[in-house]
Amino acid sequence: MVDVDYLEKLASIACDAAIASGAEFADVSSVVGRSLRVDLESNAIKSCSSQQVGSIAVRAIVAGGTGWSTSDKLSEESAVEAGKNAAALAKLAEPDPDFKSLPAPAEYYPDVKGLYDPQLASFDARHIIDYALANIDEALAVCPDVNCEGGFSVNYYQESFANSLGILLTDISSHIGGHIMAIVKRDGDVGSFYEFDSGRVLADFEPNGIGASAARQAMQFLGARKLQTKRMPIILGPLASRSVFEAIVSAADAEDIQRGRSFLIGKLGEKIASDAVTIGDDPLIARGLGSRRHDGEGVPCRPMVIMENGVLKSYLFSTYTAGKAGVPPTGHGTRGGSASPSNIVPGLGTKTAAELIAETQDGLYINIGAIEPDQTTGDVSATVDFGFKIENGELAYPVTGTMIGGSFLELLANVDAVSSDYRYEPGTIMPTVRIQDVLVAGGK
Repeated sequence: MVDVDYLEKLASIACDAAIASGAEFADVSSVVGRSLRVDLESNAIKSCSSQQVGSIAVRAIVAGGTGWSTSDKLSEESAVEAGKNAAALAKLAEPDPDFKSLPAPAEYYPDVKGLYDPQLASFDARHIIDYALANIDEALAVCPDVNCEGGFSVNYYQESFANSLGILLTDISSHIGGHIMAIVKRDGDVGSFYEFDSGRVLADFEPNGIGASAARQAMQFLGARKLQTKRMPIILGPLASRSVFEAIVSAADAEDIQRGRSFLIGKLGEKIASDAVTIGDDPLIARGLGSRRHDGEGVPCRPMVIMENGVLKSYLFSTYTAGKAGVPPTGHGTRGGSASPSNIVPGLGTKTAAELIAETQDGLYINIGAIEPDQTTGDVSATVDFGFKIENGELAYPVTGTMIGGSFLELLANVDAVSSDYRYEPGTIMPTVRIQDVLVAGGK
């Protein structure tokens, strides 16, 4: 790895070069890192790769117009050249009167534990290969005719960030993860399922059992049946409910609000969901996958409530959108002007997932799925690829050719329960959610 002091020096040199070349504002990210990856296909290793990453990325601003320049060479000469090029391009960019300023240094930046693991900086590629092969063997032990695809990876990065108002920050991050898609084909019938695990530190990563779990659940989706079109309750399992919470947070991006392309325009302070829906964003969770001490622009991060008992409490602001709205940034900014959440944390209910299913006499359980609305209209039309019919409080059989539709805001209003138990990936809470009176369209 490159010395941290040298990374900071490169960021500062590039920033100074941009200002000296006529930029009014500038910020710079200098990054060095290493990534390992193993890809799987047809129960075998398709490819292995190891990559050393190094780059300098400069953003220069003149009259609100932005110019970008990057270099994959970590040298002082490249830093100067990138700064000069960014400034020259910013002078050619269309001015933007809504731009106010980049952020100034903060008095305090939080300390977030467990964002990196030194073991992953020099992780042996053979370990990743062993993880991958072991999971294929596990899957085949469960189902001899399973076909596994997927991948395992390790990433380790150091980044120094500087801006022309005096911010200079250095962070180290790591990630390890793996996923398996298991596919079973029998007599023209197909069952499949996806399973994964990940962590910021090696201690949070449990590679054993990913392939076996995917294979077991893939077999459960053999023999899928079609449903009749009707309105019924749907229950979203942890890997499906996550998409609902993410969709709400995504639509609360102030950039989309200001550009007129979000279904949450004008909804701030309004009740747009049932009392069961509360969503927080917490960037300070130790070892959280989305944890960070500052956003992409150097603004300190803090926990905040986005929705409370169905009431939309906040939009997510970058420095640009905050300046345009005349409010403080929320610590969600990216250098492109949009907002990026950290760890999305939903509020929990009082009943377990098993109890929610047992209470449902006629419904649809969705194990994995993206319940994503049209960002502008809020309309939902989602295919259910991994669902089970619920009959008399039990998962009866898998379904095929099924879709759900309607208004996303109506779905939110009809959420009647969030489970007390949940799947947990570091920093990420994924409960089960029940929504009443949803249009379920069956296949012909």
